[in-house]
Amino acid sequence: MAFVLIYNSILQVLAAFVIFLFGYLVFFVFLITCLLIATGLYESAKWIRAYPVRSVPANSTITSDFETPAHREKRSVIPAWSQKLVERLAAGR
Repeated sequence: MAFVLIYNSILQVLAAFVIFLFGYLVFFVFLITCLLIATGLYESAKWIRAYPVRSVPANSTITSDFETPAHREKRSVIPAWSQKLVERLAAGR
């Protein structure tokens, strides 16, 4: 009877290890899938945002309210940092 109990405990440890590996693999695949989905959403949002700029002819005016390159200057939460940035840009550093 002791012989069966030894193999039973080994089988339980082996089963727990296999379940752990399978769960870890599934979690890893889930994380990679979420990363790919997030990357795809980010790239599509960039494409959608840039599409009106590419589709407008060069000699016409843009009538939509999206940001133009002049409005994409660096913004700072702390106004003092913005002032220092403007001063550095003006000084040519």
